[in-house]
Amino acid sequence: MGEAVRLNLAAAFVMLSSMTAQAADITVYAPNIVAGPLRKLAESWTAETGNKVTFAGFNVGRVRTAVEKNDPGDIVVAPTGNFAEFAPKLAQGSERPLGRIPFGVVVKTGGTHPDISSHEKFVAFVKKTGVLAHADPKTGSLTGAMVEEMLKRSEFAGVEARPIKGMIGDAIARGDAPYGGGAITEILMAKDAELVAPFPDSLGLHVDVSAAVLKVSAAPSDAEAFLRYATRPQAASVWKEGGFIETPKK
Repeated sequence: MGEAVRLNLAAAFVMLSSMTAQAADITVYAPNIVAGPLRKLAESWTAETGNKVTFAGFNVGRVRTAVEKNDPGDIVVAPTGNFAEFAPKLAQGSERPLGRIPFGVVVKTGGTHPDISSHEKFVAFVKKTGVLAHADPKTGSLTGAMVEEMLKRSEFAGVEARPIKGMIGDAIARGDAPYGGGAITEILMAKDAELVAPFPDSLGLHVDVSAAVLKVSAAPSDAEAFLRYATRPQAASVWKEGGFIETPKK
C-alpha cells in the first residue's frame, strides 16, 4: 500500500471518528397529536446531522408523568398550559411555541361529509348521529377528555360519548363508530379516514403546543439545535401540512 493511500485512509478514519463523536441521540417526550409533522422534521434533521431522535410518551398524561419523575430525556412537547408547572424541570429560556392544534370531525374514507360549519349545524349533526367517538381519557388522552367534557353540555343531551382505543382516525377507519372527534393532526395521520371539517370556533376546542429542553438532558446542545431546526421559518409548511395553525396573538 502506497504512502498516499495510507494517508488518505487515515484522514478518512479521523473524519469518520469525528462525525461519530459529534453525533448524539436525543429523546423527545411528545404526545401523538404532534407526531406527524414532528417526525418528518426529525427524519430530515437526522439525515442532515446524523443525530437520531427517539420519541416517547405518546399522550399528554404520560408525557407529564415523565417530566414530573425526571425520566431521562432531552425535550418535552406538551400543551403550552403545562409549561408553568414544568418550569423547574426545563432549561432556562429554551421554551418555544409550536402552534395551535384545532379539533375536527373524522369519517371513514368515502363517508358522508355533513355541514358542521356553524355551532347550530354541528350540534344538529351530533344529535342526529347519536354517537361521537373520541380517544379514551383513561389512557391519558387530553384531547379525548376535552371531547368527552364537551359532550356533557346540555345541548348534546342523549348523545353517546364513545371512548376508543388508540388514535381517533384509526378507530373510525376500523369502524368503531361512524364519526369521531379529536385533534386534526391525529386525523390527518390516519389511513382510510378523512377530515370532515374543523369544529366551529364557538366550541373553543383546540390545544396550543410548546416545546422545551429538559434540565436532565444529557445532550442539551443537540436538543436545542433540534428545536431551532424544528421551529425555523422553513419548517412552517411542515407544521401547516400536519394540521397546525398559528397561535392567535393575544
